Amino acid sequence: MRMLILSGKNALQEQVSDIRPLEKTINEYMKFRADYQTLFCYYDAANDYEVTPVRKDAEAIRAYVSEIEENVGEIDSLLLLGGDDVLPFFRLDNPCDDGDGNVLSDNPYASRDNNYVIPERICARIPDNKSVAFIKGLLTKDQHSSDDSADSFGLTAEIWRRASENVYSPIGRPQDLKLSPPVTSALFEEEWLQDKDYLYFNVHGSKAAANWYGQGGGEYPIAIKPDNIVKAAGVVASEACYGANIIDKAENDAICLKFLAEEGVRGFCGSTTIAYGPAAPPSGEADLLIKYFFEYLEKGLTTGESLRNAKLDFARKALRRHGFLDDDDKKTLLQFVLYGDPTLRVRQNAMRV
Repeated sequence: MRMLILSGKNALQEQVSDIRPLEKTINEYMKFRADYQTLFCYYDAANDYEVTPVRKDAEAIRAYVSEIEENVGEIDSLLLLGGDDVLPFFRLDNPCDDGDGNVLSDNPYASRDNNYVIPERICARIPDNKSVAFIKGLLTKDQHSSDDSADSFGLTAEIWRRASENVYSPIGRPQDLKLSPPVTSALFEEEWLQDKDYLYFNVHGSKAAANWYGQGGGEYPIAIKPDNIVKAAGVVASEACYGANIIDKAENDAICLKFLAEEGVRGFCGSTTIAYGPAAPPSGEADLLIKYFFEYLEKGLTTGESLRNAKLDFARKALRRHGFLDDDDKKTLLQFVLYGDPTLRVRQNAMRV
């Protein structure tokens, strides 16, 4: 497989100041990933691939990736190094009539044509969090995986219990899901997140607030906040609205960044905007996508392969069921992103699907 690591030199320097230690880590990463043909370049600097540098613009960067692919061969996996200020999210038209003016998405980077909804290549992003140490930490995560049964934690808004049990079933016992209420951040036990393979959340999120919220009995308690995340481990999947929102955020006000800063957390899958899901089975929208994501991880695929394949299966099922993708389906496919090294896996029984 061929993987391209891409960043913007000038923009990244503005975020983290000295990029020399990071470049050393990237070179070490490329040597360590011997099972990949790994390339690295800055879109705004001279490169070895005979492609003219471009400005910091999502469409221009996407075209730049296409030119590299024409010169070196098919790129199977794209790792974006930096947040929105380094590699801009695409601001796509929102297919749904809700509070989002547009949908922040990495899907176009994963697509070779103008059908952005369904990705063709693996695409993941390592946010910069304005810290070289943060990026280096995500490039040097433990590759440990096992064949053992999943050790998981799940937290859901009480009102979505039945729907969440269905999503959680590939990785854990539905009856072990924690419900909010009664769980609140004040009652949250740090050890729940420790020594896990998977961490699952189906709760409310907010564009402005740092916390995630439960729902039940007319109450919306704070279910988890950044301070609750201590020595967490596993691959995190969240259905929270704005769960993957990193615009003008740092780890003290974005739970996704707080998780990624943890040494044992090997990836985060979540939504950049308002997400949808049914209150009860059968699974649909975000529920179905995350369920497929878990199923592929359990089969031994990497995080990057698992999200790409989950999106493909999600689209296939919608097309079989209805003959088309409705507005909620399209938004779900566009808004879910993967943060972290896409080559990591939970299970050793690796396969290709």
